[in-house]
Amino acid sequence: AIVMQCAIRGYIARERFVETMKLIACITFHLIRLEEQKHEAAAVTVQRHWRRAKIRADHKSMCDGAIMIQRTVRMFVQSKRFALRVRSVVKIQSVFRGALCRKEAERRAVSAIVLQRTWRMQCCRSLFLKKKRCALKAQALFRAYACVRQYHAMREGVICIQHLYRSHVEKQRHHAKRDSAAIVMQCA
Repeated sequence: AIVMQCAIRGYIARERFVETMKLIACITFHLIRLEEQKHEAAAVTVQRHWRRAKIRADHKSMCDGAIMIQRTVRMFVQSKRFALRVRSVVKIQSVFRGALCRKEAERRAVSAIVLQRTWRMQCCRSLFLKKKRCALKAQALFRAYACVRQYHAMREGVICIQHLYRSHVEKQRHHAKRDSAAIVMQCA
């Protein structure tokens, strides 16, 4: 009975051990399967995130490329517009500067004409005044000469008249003396 019990217990234990081993194998299989499923899920998640990151990176690089192309095109268009505006501004500035230069040249020409007219007038006036002074001087000298000649002629006339008067007075005195001497002689 003990040997039998021992054999049955050994058989049951072996059966339990085999079942336990089957159960452990099944559990292990399920655990390994769960681990594999977790790994697969993790791999799928990683792949999904990697694909999403790659798609985002590709999309970002395409967007960056498109933005770069748009920026280049806009810059080209803006540079064309800016060049056109610069040419327009330069044209306006050149027209304005030309008008200013013409106005300044006209003002300077008018100023030069006024200065020349004033200078010529001053020169003519000074020449006229010089000629006038010379004429007045000549007239004054001529008048002085005429006055001196007249004075000398009058003086000569006066001297001649004085001489004649004095000689007449002398003659009368002489005749008076002679007549008085004749009277005295006749009286004596």
